[in-house]
Amino acid sequence: MLGLLAITLLTGCVAFRRPSTAPPPAALPAAAAAPSQRAVAYPHGQWLLYGDGTAGAPYVWVWVPTGTTPPPAR
Repeated sequence: MLGLLAITLLTGCVAFRRPSTAPPPAALPAAAAAPSQRAVAYPHGQWLLYGDGTAGAPYVWVWVPTGTTPPPAR
């Protein structure tokens, strides 16, 4: 028993730790952490995402070829 106590003291093994007094890091809002991507570009055109996902304005992907003007947002 004395040998186990001596090994524990010599190796620096700590059985108990003080609780941290530092506050936990603040969580970022989901909108700030992951911005939404509304365009996917390719060499010959791009897909644009319109709408907000509601019944009044559902999501709609629109293909816009290179060299043309995209349709106005609704």
